[in-house]
Amino acid sequence: MVGQSKFVQLGAQNKELFGWITATYLLIAIISNLSSYFQWPDLAIQGVGYSIIDILVLFVILYTSGGVSVGIGILLVVPVLIPYICAPGQVSIAMAAMTGICLIGLEIWLGLQDGLNNTTSLTHSGILTSFILLASWLGDRWIRKADEMAKLANRRGIDLANLSQLNQSILDRLESGIVVVETSGAIRHMNAAAWHLLGNPGNWRSKPLAVFAPELDKHYQQWIHEVSPRTASYDLRHQQATELRVRFTQLGTQTRRNTLINLEDTSEQREKVQGVKLASLGQLTASIAHEIRNPLGAISHAAQLMSESQNLDKADTRLLQIIQANAKRMNLTIESVLNLSRKKEPKRERLPLKGWLHSFLRDFMLQHNLKEKQVTLFIEPADLMIEFDPAHLHQIMWNLCRNAFKYAHENPQKLQLDIQGGTPAHSRDVLLNIIDNGRGIPEDLRQRLFEPFFTTSTQGTGLGLFMARELCLSNGSALEYLALPTGGCCFRIVFSRATH
Repeated sequence: MVGQSKFVQLGAQNKELFGWITATYLLIAIISNLSSYFQWPDLAIQGVGYSIIDILVLFVILYTSGGVSVGIGILLVVPVLIPYICAPGQVSIAMAAMTGICLIGLEIWLGLQDGLNNTTSLTHSGILTSFILLASWLGDRWIRKADEMAKLANRRGIDLANLSQLNQSILDRLESGIVVVETSGAIRHMNAAAWHLLGNPGNWRSKPLAVFAPELDKHYQQWIHEVSPRTASYDLRHQQATELRVRFTQLGTQTRRNTLINLEDTSEQREKVQGVKLASLGQLTASIAHEIRNPLGAISHAAQLMSESQNLDKADTRLLQIIQANAKRMNLTIESVLNLSRKKEPKRERLPLKGWLHSFLRDFMLQHNLKEKQVTLFIEPADLMIEFDPAHLHQIMWNLCRNAFKYAHENPQKLQLDIQGGTPAHSRDVLLNIIDNGRGIPEDLRQRLFEPFFTTSTQGTGLGLFMARELCLSNGSALEYLALPTGGCCFRIVFSRATH
C-alpha cells in the first residue's frame, strides 16, 4: 500500500549469520567490560581494538540486513571517532578511510549478488562515507586542539606549582611572621617565624586561630566585621607576654577570601628606641653634671660652713639643715640619672631562672631579716632558662623587692612576697611575677608608675621603677604592673627569646 511505512528487519537476508554475530558480540561486550575494569591491556590498545571489532560487527549486520538501506550505517561514526580519543594519529585516519572504502565496497558486492542496479544504495553509501570522512577530519582537528590545550594546561599547572612552591619558600624564609587564615578562622598556612612568635604550637593546620592566639583572633574578628577589606594594623600582647604588631590584609574576593596576617616582634624596634633614648639621656646628663652639680656642690659646701658658726639661733640652724637635706637629695637624683646614662651595653648570659632567684632571695632575706615563710618561690618548669645580664637582673629584682619591703606594710614582718614564673601555653616568652600582699597602688597613680622622677615618697628619687624598666628594655624584655583583684602589687617581667 502506498504511504504505508516500511519496516526493515535486521538480519533478514541471513538470519543464521545474524544470530551468530549478535551472540558473539554479547560475549565480546562482557570481555571488554572485564578488561576495562582491570585495565589490561592498555586502555589505548583496548580503544583501538574494540573500535575495529565494532566496525566489523556493524558491517556484518549491514550485510545480513541488506546494506545501508537498513538505516544503521550512521552508527559507524561512533567507532570511527573513538580511536582519535584513545590513540590519535595515522592509525585513526586510516581506520576512517578503510571504513568508507569498505562501506562502498559492501554496497557494490550486495548489488552484484542481487544482479540489480543499486544506484540509490550506492549514493546513500557515498553520502554516508563522506559524512564519516568529514566527521573524522573534524574529530582529528578537535582532538589536536584539545591535546594542545591539555599540554598547555599541564605546563601552566607545572608553572603554578613551581610558583606556589617558590612563594611558600620565600614566605618560610621571611623574618617576619606570616599566617594565612580562612574565612572560618582556620589556619591555612604559617611560616617558621610566625610559628616561633606564637609559641611553637603543635598540630596547628586547619585549627582555629583562637586556639593558639586568642588575643590575635579577637583583633581578627574585629577587623573582619568592622574594617575589612581595608588593611589595618594593631598592637597586642600574645598570651599576655610577647608584644606583637599585626597587619591584616584581605586575599581573594569578598565572597571567597582568605586573610594574610603579618606578625612583627616589636622588641627589636623597642631596643632601637631604647638606644636613642639613652643617647639623648646621656647628652642631658652631661649638661646636668656641668650646669647643676657644680653649683649644687657649692651650695652644700657653703651650708656646711655656715652650720659651724657659733652665732646661729635655732631657726637658722633648722634652715641650714633643710638646705643640706635637699642638696643631698638633689645630688642623689643626679647620681641616679648619671648611673643610668652610663649604663654599659648589657652582657647577656644564659641563666637558670630558678637557681638564680633562689640565690638572690637568700641574700635579700638575710639583709632584710625576713623569715623563710615570708618569701615563696615557684618556677615551672624548674629548668627554665633565660638570657639576661646578671648585674641588671640583680638591680631590677633588688629594686622591686626593696619597694615591697619598704611600702607594702608599715611593719615589714607582715610582708608576704611571692615570686612566680613560667611559660604560658603557646608562647615563647617567660613570665616572672613579683607579688606582695600590701595595700596596692591607687588606680589614678598606675599610669605614672614608670615615669622618671615620679614618686609618692619624700625619701625616694622617683627613678627606681623607671631604671628597672629601662634595664629590662635594654635586655630585650619588658616590665609592667598588673592590678590584682585580691589587693597587693604585682610587677611582671616578660623575658623574650627564652630557651629551655
